[in-house]
Amino acid sequence: MLTVPVIALLQGLLGASSLLIGAIVGIIWQPARTFTAAIMAFGSGTLLSAIAFDITAPVFASSGFWPLVVGFILGGTLFTVIIQYIDERGGFIRHPSSSRRFLYHHRQEAASEVLDRIGHIEMLHSLTPSEMQAIIPLLKPLSVGAGTILCQEGTAGDALFLIVSGEAEIRKGNQRLAILGAGEMFGEMALLTGEERSATVLALTPMELYELDKIDFDGMLTRSPHLASGLSRILARRLRETTQAKLIRIESPDHWRQRVLDSVEVDLPISEHQFQQLAQRSTPVAILVGTLIDNIPEALVIGFNAGIGHLNSAFLMAVFISNIPEALSSSIGMKQAGTTARRILALWVGAVLLSGLSAMAGTALMHITSDWLVGVAQAIAGGAILAMLSSTMMPEAYEMGGGSVTFSTIAGFLVGFWVTSSPLG
Repeated sequence: MLTVPVIALLQGLLGASSLLIGAIVGIIWQPARTFTAAIMAFGSGTLLSAIAFDITAPVFASSGFWPLVVGFILGGTLFTVIIQYIDERGGFIRHPSSSRRFLYHHRQEAASEVLDRIGHIEMLHSLTPSEMQAIIPLLKPLSVGAGTILCQEGTAGDALFLIVSGEAEIRKGNQRLAILGAGEMFGEMALLTGEERSATVLALTPMELYELDKIDFDGMLTRSPHLASGLSRILARRLRETTQAKLIRIESPDHWRQRVLDSVEVDLPISEHQFQQLAQRSTPVAILVGTLIDNIPEALVIGFNAGIGHLNSAFLMAVFISNIPEALSSSIGMKQAGTTARRILALWVGAVLLSGLSAMAGTALMHITSDWLVGVAQAIAGGAILAMLSSTMMPEAYEMGGGSVTFSTIAGFLVGFWVTSSPLG
């Protein structure tokens, strides 16, 4: 006859075994978004049912309301803090939502670094924050020595330059027309017309600049035609050299900079090469640890149920179904990051085994502490599961499947309730 810890281990392994199914699917096939969304929504519904009827109700009946309050707050907080820590160390790619959060912060950091260097270029303030955000990824840092010819009179105009530091002179023939310094720009007409340069620009001192290539800019224009009007505003402002122009109120650089950073979007186009670079910053171990953090609360609840001699079919079903889309998206991300199929499968086998051991730990906890603390521990697991649902599964399901996931979620909840209420539940 099987002992209680062994039963908990087997149930934990069973609930987590779908991680391997999702991993294999992610390695060999990428299903349609609507299909993945339906599974994710159904799993969300079953887990919501499990939280309500298999965690909250029993804890309230045995220990009262306060263990639920304490546990759910602790569980949600711990999950959020730990997952944020894991994502910052390479685990972000295991979920589309965490990937988007990482991409958002990555773009904010990149934009902040560039704005620290070019925010003093007043002419750029003619661009709206969204226009500036579209241009920032195209800017290439450039360092040149004194005497470098940056633009040659009579050659095709193929780039715009922003001066971060240093000085340059504008010459037409043998005549010096002007001296340019930090905070100024030149070559902007080339981005709109591509006409020949009307003057030569020569570096007088070592210079730090940003270059905006016409080819890159034209590619961005096909996706964001409004940038042309933004550049036109820059040209118009360049021509306003009257007293009236000087009286125009200029927005403070700090306020403009903050508005640009606040306009960062995650749905700006990203190339396959850029995604590969981001994916390389992820690490399989961090992805595995992040997935375990998602699954350990569920495994502990399985162990708690086994400890009281209760085979909870509804909760096992909820865990089994919800693990499939998570492992699927994580495996796709690891594959894009260059992890081999063998290593991906090995990592998920490890996740399954650790989930089983976590279920055994849940059973052991039942016998070494008071009922009140067990109730708190169950509530902590419930809070962590609810945090996972609200931050990843449900938002991702809706984004991928739209309003149709409503019915999948309802179906999952009702099936979970039916299984819980049935004699086998």
